[in-house]
Amino acid sequence: MNQEKSESSKAKVISSLTLKEKKSLMQRLGVKKEELKIFKEKTKKDKREIKRENYTLYQPNKYTSLANKYAKKYADSLRKKHPELVKPLFDQFLRVNMPMLSTSYLSLMIFCTVLSFPAGIILAAIFMLFFGYSPILILPLGIFGTILTGVSFYLYPYSLLSERQRNIKNELPFALVHMNAVAGSGANPISIFELLVNSSEYPELKKEIKTILNYVNLFGYNLSTSLRRVAETTPSKELKDLLNGMTSTIETGGDLKGYLKEKSEEALNTYKLDRKKQVDALGTYSEVYTAILIAAPLLMMISLAILNVVGGNIGGMSIKVIGWVSVIVVLPVLNIGFMMFLNSSQKGM
Repeated sequence: MNQEKSESSKAKVISSLTLKEKKSLMQRLGVKKEELKIFKEKTKKDKREIKRENYTLYQPNKYTSLANKYAKKYADSLRKKHPELVKPLFDQFLRVNMPMLSTSYLSLMIFCTVLSFPAGIILAAIFMLFFGYSPILILPLGIFGTILTGVSFYLYPYSLLSERQRNIKNELPFALVHMNAVAGSGANPISIFELLVNSSEYPELKKEIKTILNYVNLFGYNLSTSLRRVAETTPSKELKDLLNGMTSTIETGGDLKGYLKEKSEEALNTYKLDRKKQVDALGTYSEVYTAILIAAPLLMMISLAILNVVGGNIGGMSIKVIGWVSVIVVLPVLNIGFMMFLNSSQKGM
């Protein structure tokens, strides 16, 4: 505290110096004017970077604003007339926590779907004229493109759900260790989330924490209500259990530090078991790969080489053609397929 006061008094003394005195002081210290300017800019930047984020407001981009301008009334009409169609979309939209309003997304969906019809007609016409196909297919292709655009927009939030669940599950054990350390220092519960949201280590979990801070700092809810609201919309079962447990602990005056310590140990043990299962699965996949894509092709090539010496055909194809097709087409396709399967099964590892 005394150090801060002394630094503040020094700053006041320096700011009270005349221009001539400042130049004289800079000459004695050997500081150039350009260096001082760079230092001042860096200091301002550092102050901006350490500013805490209390809440987040969504700002629509120019495309969303354009869609709201021309399609919002149709989106509102669709929401009122067909709630059975729109409500499931909005529910999923909340769960994936997309950085825009659900009504704006509905406006954007309608706007892009309508625009896709003339765009599809033009592209289909160019394609048909270029390749010489019958122009009778232009209208069906335009209609198909319009339907495909609308369905893609509608299903897009659903496609993000499993990825968000997986990412939150992978980040949560380490975030819990962080939360346990902060709670152990005696900080109040809201400070735990304020510190986490300023960390770049939990990008997916950060979205849920921002929502909690929005409820507290922007809408004026207490922390328990905010935790309960986020627990209702989060796609992660693990995070839902954690937030509900924190809510109960806070409301009953329980030991939040002890609760977070217990949950962090439990989450780390579960994380280690999941990683062990994935490593065991990789071992099984490697054995399958060795048997099917290394040993089997090798035996097949040896067999084809022997048959080529003997002569003859298989299924009307020569042995040489079968060998070339196997090497150039079949084996690369099987390897690519196996890599895609391995990548999809081990996401988040």
